[in-house]
Amino acid sequence: MSKRMRVTMTEFVWQRTPLLTIGFFIAKEVRNLIKNITNFIPVLAAIFVTDSTWLPYAIGGGYLVFIIVSAILNHHFFMYALTDDAVHLRTGVFSKKSLTLKYERIQQAELDQTWYFRPFALTILRVDSAGSAGKEVEIPGLSVELAHNLRQQMLAEAKHASVSATAAEDDVGAAPAPQPDLVRSYGIGELVRAGIYDNKLFVLLAVLIYPVSQTDILEERLVPWLEANVTFIEQSLWLNIGLAAAALSLLFVLAIAVTVISFYNLTLTIDNQRYQTRQGLLSIRTVSFRYHKLQRVRIRQNLRARLLGRFSMRVSQLQPSASAQQQQSAAFNLPVLTQSGMSELCRWLRLPNANQLNWQKISPVALLQPSFWIALTAPITATISYLNVENLGLALTLGASVWLALQLYAVARWQRYGFTQAEGWLGVRSGVFGSKQNWYPMYKAQQIDVYQSPWLRLLGYADVIVYTAAGAEVIKYQPAALATQLQHEWTATVAQNRKRWM
Repeated sequence: MSKRMRVTMTEFVWQRTPLLTIGFFIAKEVRNLIKNITNFIPVLAAIFVTDSTWLPYAIGGGYLVFIIVSAILNHHFFMYALTDDAVHLRTGVFSKKSLTLKYERIQQAELDQTWYFRPFALTILRVDSAGSAGKEVEIPGLSVELAHNLRQQMLAEAKHASVSATAAEDDVGAAPAPQPDLVRSYGIGELVRAGIYDNKLFVLLAVLIYPVSQTDILEERLVPWLEANVTFIEQSLWLNIGLAAAALSLLFVLAIAVTVISFYNLTLTIDNQRYQTRQGLLSIRTVSFRYHKLQRVRIRQNLRARLLGRFSMRVSQLQPSASAQQQQSAAFNLPVLTQSGMSELCRWLRLPNANQLNWQKISPVALLQPSFWIALTAPITATISYLNVENLGLALTLGASVWLALQLYAVARWQRYGFTQAEGWLGVRSGVFGSKQNWYPMYKAQQIDVYQSPWLRLLGYADVIVYTAAGAEVIKYQPAALATQLQHEWTATVAQNRKRWM
């Protein structure tokens, strides 16, 4: 063990991180900006409506200076000390904060080697303690060797502290197993498939289209440039269609590249109840969870994934008070799984076989509300069509076709929905063209409510709401008596269980 780690509790050696970690604090400020972007809506509105050409540059430049100065100050006042049994932190510029985290309380320790640290063999150590609200400790700029040794010591101390209570479930000791239980690697071909069916660039494009369209960039700069330099665009309709298709194809390929870069060299390791993934081309990230911290398993297959014969799986772990963004980043994600790979991982996670379960449906009464709103689309569609084409027969046909398509979709969605409680799990499935399954360990349910709106009370039905650390799941349109019965049965199941909750 490194001498830096063999410091007694009374001999704190406070250290600062390298100057390179200023980049880490800058990135952290940018993430905070993105996370709180809704707070800047008034500023963005002022930029769009004002005629001042200097205002956007002034606001952008001012915020850039703020980010840099804030990062420099946060780096200067960030200090840490490593001892035999704890890690100590001092942070804050104006509001000072001191934190001591005992190794024996460590629940999770992860290494995140970002692209700007990799050339210098530095990494970020992120630590989550028992009962914490997300990552309590984040130490950037540690050498890879030191961070790895420190992580091993933390997890070994945690194992030693809880071995008497959880010897059968813990997974890290001072002498790790020579071979993990399972190792699976996913090549570029599989990651390309993941990029095809999980394409998020179009979502970003849709978000950016409106604010860009409200500026003069398109009208005063882009359009005149195209008219002056690309005169052949107006000569052929098919050429325009081809260029648009080529642009969309380029965006699609770019989105696939982003997925491949993010999950490059994806490796799944299962080692004595610890599930870990390691991935990344520019930034190497390691995410892991212990089985007893599992809160929800989500299995998804959209239409494109169904055509490719692939699934994705996301495991949410215990972070009761973490923000949505923290929960998203801490989720254990496998973006591409074959049918056999998904079945294998389900067995390791001890999930029931979904094909052998009795899935319960909700009442057909659930179709009343969507059918009412769908019925309104027929006259609205017919009226709009008639005002545009002035053909009554065509307008009525179009209105009826839209109504029929939406009504068939509502019926198919109702038909595909189901829930089950089996082998200690609560499962909920849905989807028409694709599928989605949510699985919750039943004994980890925090609260089970029966809810009746005036509409449900009038019909004699109720919703059963199951609250968990990974969110709430609503079982809709159950007969009131059955809803109460399910509440009592599931509450009794939770009360009788003595398994480790966290």
